[in-house]
Amino acid sequence: MSQSEYVLAQQTLDVLTNLSYRDRNLTHYLDQLAQGVQSILGTDWAVVTLCWDNSERILASTLDLNDDPEAVYELHGTLTDKVVKTGCPLTVENFIVDRSHGEGPEGYSAYLGVPLRTVTGKTIGTICSFSQQPRPFSNELISMAELFAERAATAIDNHQLWQQQQKFNEALEAEVIKRTQELRAAQSKLMTINAELEQRVLQRTAELTELNAQLKDSEEHLRRIFDASNDAIFVIDPTSDRVLEANPQATQLLGYSHQELLESVHISSIHPQEMPQFLAFAESVLQTGQGWTDQLTCLTKSGITVPAEISASTIEYAERICVVAIVRDIRDRKRAEQALAALAEVGELASMIVHEVRNPLTTVKMGLGALRNADLSERNAMRLNLAAAEAERLESLLNEILLYAKPQKLQTTHVNLTELTTEVLDTLRVQPLATGRSMVLKTTDKQVIIQGDADKLKQVLINLVSNACEAIEPGSAVTCYLETEPGQVCLRIHNGGELIPPDVLPKLTKPFFTTKSTGTGLGLAIVKRIVEAHGGYFTIESTAATGTVISVVFRMAETN
Repeated sequence: MSQSEYVLAQQTLDVLTNLSYRDRNLTHYLDQLAQGVQSILGTDWAVVTLCWDNSERILASTLDLNDDPEAVYELHGTLTDKVVKTGCPLTVENFIVDRSHGEGPEGYSAYLGVPLRTVTGKTIGTICSFSQQPRPFSNELISMAELFAERAATAIDNHQLWQQQQKFNEALEAEVIKRTQELRAAQSKLMTINAELEQRVLQRTAELTELNAQLKDSEEHLRRIFDASNDAIFVIDPTSDRVLEANPQATQLLGYSHQELLESVHISSIHPQEMPQFLAFAESVLQTGQGWTDQLTCLTKSGITVPAEISASTIEYAERICVVAIVRDIRDRKRAEQALAALAEVGELASMIVHEVRNPLTTVKMGLGALRNADLSERNAMRLNLAAAEAERLESLLNEILLYAKPQKLQTTHVNLTELTTEVLDTLRVQPLATGRSMVLKTTDKQVIIQGDADKLKQVLINLVSNACEAIEPGSAVTCYLETEPGQVCLRIHNGGELIPPDVLPKLTKPFFTTKSTGTGLGLAIVKRIVEAHGGYFTIESTAATGTVISVVFRMAETN
């Protein structure tokens, strides 16, 4: 039993204990009992009725009906009629919509009726409770109402017995003596029943106390598991677009505080580009009870898109069915898969080039070198120089291919990324490609330290900033943003150039793919290899409104 159910049971016991019928004023007693029923059940109207044949009379009501207290009403076709005929409790969440059980009073929707049964099992009336708004009634509420019904039936039965006793007193004194003895016996039986009921209440109270302690221990155990999980865990309500609960790993994954996740962060802000897919996944989980996907991503507070594996199921939380989602960051797995695919592709290309190009190229260069000693015409000498230059270009291409295919061996030290970026920008500003273009670094931290190979990181910066300069017209700017968040560093390079088509974006880091008239198509592929060798990851986003942003994320260096 929950805490709320325990409190309800205690309130019911208090009301029943305070009821008194010592003054034999049945109307007052039943009025108090009706008020208690209405209070405990939380309804808008409660009545106690006396029923016989196809008729009923209202003995007590929590509302002033302004009717003749002796007025008799027909039972046929009413909700009360069904309770009397079946001798069982009846609940109807909305009898305006569901008329299969009978008619109810105008202005009300929900109904709970309990028969008044005497100790002999005869149904002599009902306790009925009505609510203006549709609502269900739990088994615990029905049980509470039955306790009141037992008291009301006992009171009415005793009252009738008392009336009969008075009549018999007037008729036959002997009959009065006999009836007094019967009443004493009945009173003794009632006392026994009441004692047994009190004993059952005490026993049930003890059981509920023990159960509550067990539930509390279980809740604390589950909370420890929830908080200690290595994966992010969210309890969400897709219909309200809200996060209802989250563990520490969830706050670490997204970069929000626990309070922010529960009070101001919406699910749609975590999946801004994939909300239809996420809602479809959540709906499937709610229908089947479970689900799994690795096709969704999560957007962190700092704007980083994190690929995720999500395992979900349903849970009852805050009195509603919600989705509990276990979210695992699979950036490492994605990088590993991409690296394996790239290595296989590059290995095949490098093997082909090494065997099919290098040896013939060496022979060609040797021949061209020998021809330089020959006495050639000016035109043929020009052709020889062009052929030699092309051979050199081909050899350079081969070297880049081998550089891409060769495993990245890093000579790592602590690198100040702020200083390295400033140094690269200063170097590039004097290059022809920067003519008429400005380069700006924006950061609030002069000491952004990562563990890396300074030379290879410089190669990454030169390639990305050079590409950004080539994408813009003179008079425009390339802006480098260097930002930190717990455990990692994000370098974003922005240019306001033309939109890169969505179908082209995933191809930019493929070997030999280029949109330039010149170039090998290996620059970004090599950059990606270097970034991943540092344990980072690399993304490109492009829109017509804002231009292109290349994001490179590294782990923050550990400091003593």
